[in-house]
Amino acid sequence: MKYILILMTSLVLLSIHSISFATETGYEVELIIFEDTSSRYLKSEDWTYNDMLLHTDINSSASTQKKDPEYTQLNWESAKLNPQFKKLSSNSNFKILINKRWKQTGLDRNETFNIPINSLPEETTETSLQNPTQETQQNLQATESYITGNVKLIMSRYLHFNINLKYFKPQTDNFGNRELVSYPIVNERRMKSREIHYVDHPMIGVVVLATPYKIKEENKNKPGKNYKTL
Repeated sequence: MKYILILMTSLVLLSIHSISFATETGYEVELIIFEDTSSRYLKSEDWTYNDMLLHTDINSSASTQKKDPEYTQLNWESAKLNPQFKKLSSNSNFKILINKRWKQTGLDRNETFNIPINSLPEETTETSLQNPTQETQQNLQATESYITGNVKLIMSRYLHFNINLKYFKPQTDNFGNRELVSYPIVNERRMKSREIHYVDHPMIGVVVLATPYKIKEENKNKPGKNYKTL
């Protein structure tokens, strides 16, 4: 009987610790997306189909994002991935499409939210490129490749990073016509915090780092589940 009481007490204390732990955990996330400018593997197979379509929910989660008091876009100057950013920038074989840094609460799959990704210039929209007017069509040959979509950090028993992107690359067909070809980049990677993770694709590379931190006392009234992930 004494053993059972000790065991029950331990379980209750563990549960309390997990709840406290979850409500105190936020993550600083750093992301670099770059392309292989040489397109060495472009014609190696049909990359327009992605066989890793595991999690294709692309619904907007802006309302959830606004409810997370921790969510803030951070400047890149103090990013831990700066050495990798500089190496990629100085290599002519690669071109950085996106570098982004933000902080958020660690949320489970049902509560987490999409982080929008868009490397298009502000004055250019994806719709105008996919359905070009005559004027846009005349300038299409000068269009550079770009990437759009969403990514999100998922906190459960382990951290996961979900990628749901489309990579657009201008190409010339056999008749000399210029067109934008899209390639899906869909993946989900189990990851450890404080470790740099690399998601590979024949034309795109994704580098991501999630660093946990303790949320300040006044910010604890936020969505969250009872997980113990750091």
